Amino acid sequence: MKATPLNSTLARWTDTSLIAVFMVMLWLPTLDTFFHFDRTTLPKENRALAQFPILKPGLGGPKEFIAGLEAYFNDHFGCRNQLVHWYGRLGARIFSEKTGASRFVIVGRNGWLFLTSPEGAIEYSRGVRRFTPQELSDWQALLEHRRDWLARLGIRYIFVIGPDKATVYSDQLPAWLNKVQPDVKLDQFVTYMHTHSTVEVLDLRPALRAAGQIAPTFYQTDHHWNFFGGFVAYQEIVRLLSKQSPGLEPLPLASFNLERQTVPSSYLADWADLDVNETCAVYLTPKSGLSPLEMSSKPYHYTSPAPISFTQNPKAHGSVIFFGDSFKDYIMPFLGYHFGKITYINQSVLSEKWIEQEKPDIVISEMWEQVFNASNPNGFDETGDYLMRHYLHPSPGR
Repeated sequence: MKATPLNSTLARWTDTSLIAVFMVMLWLPTLDTFFHFDRTTLPKENRALAQFPILKPGLGGPKEFIAGLEAYFNDHFGCRNQLVHWYGRLGARIFSEKTGASRFVIVGRNGWLFLTSPEGAIEYSRGVRRFTPQELSDWQALLEHRRDWLARLGIRYIFVIGPDKATVYSDQLPAWLNKVQPDVKLDQFVTYMHTHSTVEVLDLRPALRAAGQIAPTFYQTDHHWNFFGGFVAYQEIVRLLSKQSPGLEPLPLASFNLERQTVPSSYLADWADLDVNETCAVYLTPKSGLSPLEMSSKPYHYTSPAPISFTQNPKAHGSVIFFGDSFKDYIMPFLGYHFGKITYINQSVLSEKWIEQEKPDIVISEMWEQVFNASNPNGFDETGDYLMRHYLHPSPGR
């Protein structure tokens, strides 16, 4: 069958257009290298981009220069920023239902982002991974050892789990992340401890879920709870402590001004290369008559594993040492209203020497749920010698 003149003309125009588009796309990176018309914001990457190399003298200089030039070109070729941005958006919008926007981020519903590390976090959320009876017994042994040792020193101990956002906002997880078991490892642990032990274990999930009716308790684009979530956790800690201290009562929410703000997104959105704002930032500021707490910190030293912060309150009595992770930072503005001094140490293990030196009234240890799920209770070394050297007895000049 012969092609008609119209079909031949259309085919020529189609071929010509495709060739033209191909040539433009081929030359765009080169043109952008010289004219810089790509105005896309530089993507945030977990590494430094290669710098333009310097030709060094010697026989190996030219070879090293050429290798450096290739690395520089790979990080700075024309239109790279736009291409990286498109790649991230494509992964987030098209493939997130199956693989997440990146290997570390799950894109949930309504703009909620979830952290998938440590390894196995998805399995934890689905109830696939379970505690064995031996693991539960090992956790019981560790916590009872801590409690009994502290009790001999006249110190009260409580253990707090900082819930993962996925267990509090499970309704915002993607539809494909279905539950295999109705309960997760934390449910197993809490049930086991309440049945087999008298160690005071605080499960914050019910309170955080209930408080969500007032305001969000977690960030959308960060894995932490926000300051309202930290306030809810503070209230629950004080309520637990009040069982043996009748005069101890948490401050009511009415003592603070609560403000929800829209702020720049946090690192999970950056990792997923999503151009969104954080809409679940909630801040609490003391109302008149309630002065902000006095906070301070020890200068961080590169040889120390544990940055340390303090709150001082001359109107209160008693002292607390709070061992925890970054979730504790959102509790700090509130807990110090009830104690003369609180020391916050950024580690999950208890420093025995630090406790013996400070002689607090209460020791609180907190662990983020994902870290708790992945931790081996038999691996905790609670000697505290390193902490003792660098903070309690620092060497001259530090």
